[in-house]
Parts: sequence; structure tokens; C-alpha cells
Amino acid sequence: MQMTLCSVHANRHVDAYSAFDRMSESIWNKRMYDDIVQTLLERCASLAGRDSLDLSKARVLDVGCGPGGMSVALLKRTSVFEIALLDLRDNALQKASQRIKAIAPETNIALYNADVHAIPTDDNTFDLVISRGSQRFWHDQRRAYEELRRVLKPNGIAYIGGGRGSQAFQKQRAEGDDAWDPDHYGCDRRGQHRLPSFSLPDSAYRELFETWGDRFEIYAQEGDGRWFCWQKRDNKGDD
Repeated sequence: MQMTLCSVHANRHVDAYSAFDRMSESIWNKRMYDDIVQTLLERCASLAGRDSLDLSKARVLDVGCGPGGMSVALLKRTSVFEIALLDLRDNALQKASQRIKAIAPETNIALYNADVHAIPTDDNTFDLVISRGSQRFWHDQRRAYEELRRVLKPNGIAYIGGGRGSQAFQKQRAEGDDAWDPDHYGCDRRGQHRLPSFSLPDSAYRELFETWGDRFEIYAQEGDGRWFCWQKRDNKGDD
């Protein structure tokens, strides 16, 4: 499904997205995605009160997917019925789709060349929504989160944010990656500060989740990143 991009803010930062894409395919960054997804599965299962997540019949949306790092790492750990890839650039969608087909040819793939502020799909579509590294570029955070919640099924879970893996992974990388500069993390952070960021304080997201009545956790640790994990409330019990 294709749609015309109407966000001036989104078009302005396509080059910034591309820079993240290039970095994401290095061997250590692939390992980083593996580590992030392991944490994602543990945290999402915990929030849902389960021992593990069964995604074999699930529809998953990967927002700002780039070349598919998160989706590929997810598929290395568990089977998924369908993955929908959403990105502003068609070339990123094609790259991510090719990578998914190479490791999980049985997984259904949907492509959305679209903006997170106007996701071109029906309400209550996805069981899991994931996004790593694109949130800072969403110029209207509340509208974007409302869209993500709209497309989540009741009891569906979202895991949104950014980071470079767990602190344990950071230590492993520092010890095992000869090209790793101990100051790399700080330098990258200084570089990122020159990029636009529309992120809000944690209190603003907490207010959103509480207004919706959704169960949520906010994770914010140096070395682990900043992540928002929430489960959409099922209103059937309120009737």
C-alpha cells in the first residue's frame, strides 16, 4: 500500500534516517539488535503477565523499519505470521523485505510507504508494534502515539524507543570489538543532539498512558536507552 507523504518534517530528515540505516548493518549492530529484541520479548511478556510471547499467529508492525534490523532480529528468535514494515523510503522497505524473505520466507510481509502520523491501515490491526530509533523524528508525538494505539488490537503491546542494547551487551562490545572507541557512545550522543528531536519528557507519555487506562512501563537507563512498553486496554470488560 502506498500513500503520498504530506509531512514536511518527515521529508526534511530522510537523509538522517539513511545514515542510521548504513550503521545498522554492521556485524556488531546486528548483534545489538539481537540483544534489544531479547529484552523486548522479555519485557513485553512480563507486561502481559506471560512467560513468553507467542507471535506465530501475530501481526507485527515495525515503524521506521529502515533496512529491517529489528524485524530480522525478531524473526531469528521466533516465528511471526505477518510483519508490516513502515518507512518513509521505498528503498528501505525493499531492503528490509528482502532481508526478511531470506531468513523467513514463510512470513507474510506488508509494506507501508507512509508516515507514522497517518498509518494507512484499519483500527485494531496489530498484536505488536515495535520501533527503534525513529521516535525522535516524530514531529507530533501525541498524534503518533495515538495512531500507534489506534492500530493496536485490544491487549496488543507496543515497544517504542531507542538504545544500543543492554548494559551487559555494551560491556561485551567494548571488550570484543577492536574498532570500538570507549568514547563512541558519548560522541554519538553529541552528534545526535545536532539532529532534530521532538521527544517529550517521560511525564508526558505517562500522562497519555494513564489517560488511556493502559498498563505500561517506562525504561530509561544510561547504556540501555529509553523505551516505552505499553499494552492497549481491552474495554470489553467495561460494558
